[in-house]
Amino acid sequence: MNRFKVQYLLIILFPIAGAWLGSMLAGAERDPSGISFGHIALGAAMLCGVTAFFQRYLQSAWQYYAALILAIVFSAFSLIAAKAPISIFSLLLPNLLYAVLSIYLIRFVFYSKSFFRLRTLLMGVCGGIMLSLYLAGLYAMMGIELVEGFWNASFIYGLIIYVFIAFSMSIADLLILQSEVRELKKEETPEDDQ
Repeated sequence: MNRFKVQYLLIILFPIAGAWLGSMLAGAERDPSGISFGHIALGAAMLCGVTAFFQRYLQSAWQYYAALILAIVFSAFSLIAAKAPISIFSLLLPNLLYAVLSIYLIRFVFYSKSFFRLRTLLMGVCGGIMLSLYLAGLYAMMGIELVEGFWNASFIYGLIIYVFIAFSMSIADLLILQSEVRELKKEETPEDDQ
């Protein structure tokens, strides 16, 4: 397992900032009394960032525990904010499934060497599909009928959000790599002087 470094937190913070910006540009409405698309986008970004943090930088299986904890927290938050007559366990299942799919999305799409050049676009497409299915599942459990144009609107919104998340993660990876290269050069310099 790798040693924790403060700069690794960029892989969590940048996607959150990217999702917030993407959500604003996509025109997500703010609903202070309930769950908004902006809240869901920030939750998805946090999930992607935490998954990447444990998977890529700490190289540990804690990503599954982190996903479970985040799924529980998101379920509790959703239950309080939505004020719907539904149990937390009904919300936990789609949140847990979404968290596990996010782990596989980061591992097999974002950090896959095969998809490196297309990873931002593929993350957007896969994220759009995931978000659409997730929202449809939540609405079904809450007894809310899907409005006309739901699939198109939720896919486009998810696509935009996940493209911003992937782009932000790429920038964070680049900054972390540059800082590690600088550290290695500093460690090598005293040896060269001797």
